[in-house]
Amino acid sequence: MHRVVSWLAILTAATAIALATPAAAHADGWGHVNCQVTPNDPSCTVEVIYVGGGNGTDGGSGGNIVCKIGGVVVECKNGFGWLGSDSCYYGKDGGGFLPPNEWIRTCLDPVTGNSTNWGVVWLPSPPAALAVLTDSAIDRLSMPRPAIAANPPLTANQIVHVPVWWWVQSGWWQMQTAAATAGGLTITARALPKKITWYAGDGSSIVCTGPGTPWTGSTAPTSPSPTCGHTYTATSEDRPGGTFHLRAVVSWDVTWSGGGLSGSVPGITTSTTTDITVTQLRAVITK
Repeated sequence: MHRVVSWLAILTAATAIALATPAAAHADGWGHVNCQVTPNDPSCTVEVIYVGGGNGTDGGSGGNIVCKIGGVVVECKNGFGWLGSDSCYYGKDGGGFLPPNEWIRTCLDPVTGNSTNWGVVWLPSPPAALAVLTDSAIDRLSMPRPAIAANPPLTANQIVHVPVWWWVQSGWWQMQTAAATAGGLTITARALPKKITWYAGDGSSIVCTGPGTPWTGSTAPTSPSPTCGHTYTATSEDRPGGTFHLRAVVSWDVTWSGGGLSGSVPGITTSTTTDITVTQLRAVITK
């Protein structure tokens, strides 16, 4: 459903993508090993261990992050920023002008302690040491599958050329929050339902930007939903089992923030599928 955090995240060395440079920059080695040439060398392995504290939305206060390069314990965060998967450190500017996915990279020579390969780079996700904390907060989010309802009811036959109303049950459409804490830093993750894509089962799909409008008895059964619905024009009798597969997919806006940092996670969805029968009313001739 969404990303699952491994509390022992082994992240091999990788080269960050530099902005506005003619060629990719070379990541420094660790010790006397050139990790750009031999990225699988054990000396180039960045290991981030997160022992979480607390559960649920508060994240607790006893979490801890341990970072190692080639088995040697190093700082997870220093004055340059957070340790990345390429053994360099990634931080932000003091004025907060850099976008969420742009970071200032500084690589340190482990022998001399000098900084090298300084520059602004783009990262698809937070640096490794920070990522285990943000991922932990996101993993604690409870994003339920949509509790869908309809009129005519989903358990009853749907009728061709009669509008069907779709919505999610009351109280479902709301923000979910969770948090994770380590080293005095708390990251809070938030998930807000953004839209529902209804796959009607007859080959059509309808995108609704809200929870839909519940049908009430004061509304004529032949009236279309003002916000979210569909009108079937063919029956499901020629489909396997004589039914359509109705599927509701909710897209979530997932963001995280804490310690002056923030970011987002695209592509997180939850869904519910049910079988429905679509038929037509037949005239009965009596004498």
